[in-house]
Amino acid sequence: MVTKAIRIIILTFVAGLTVEASASTEWQLVEDSSTVRFIGVQEGSAFRGRFGNFSAMIDFDPAKPAKGKIIGVVKMDSAKTGDAERDATLLEEDWFNPENFPESRFESDSIEQLDDGTFAAHGQLTIIGNSQPVTMPFEFEVADSTASFTGSFDIKRLDFGVGWDATNWIDDEVGVQIELDLKQ
Repeated sequence: MVTKAIRIIILTFVAGLTVEASASTEWQLVEDSSTVRFIGVQEGSAFRGRFGNFSAMIDFDPAKPAKGKIIGVVKMDSAKTGDAERDATLLEEDWFNPENFPESRFESDSIEQLDDGTFAAHGQLTIIGNSQPVTMPFEFEVADSTASFTGSFDIKRLDFGVGWDATNWIDDEVGVQIELDLKQ
């Protein structure tokens, strides 16, 4: 009788581990309703652009942020600002240079929960082959098998070697905004 009870306890424990291990924290991108935007300033006036082609790998549980991982990749030739001349300039060798550097990538090294209940992903951003540390504050809201991810950060484009050194035409600081709809 004792052996049967021990077997039941062990099987229950193993079944519990299996259920916990199979609970997925990986999220799939819903491309049609997700956006990656950038905001710059040209000759004193703000302009917005977006990347039309991007992907995201998000393995994240808000209850266990330290175990999470975020990887985002944008195709540089998909940048559009609504201005044909500016869009063509962005694809030149001095700027995004997609012929030699087709993708930019953010990869988190660590994720933490902040005091206000939001999160911060600390990682490396690579643009045209140059990597810099970036911290991306973000919100992550789960509803059943869907989630929304909203994050943003500012960079200095010259730190990545993007564009001309002069900042009188295009400011150095660029904002990046990410809004992702996710599903499991």
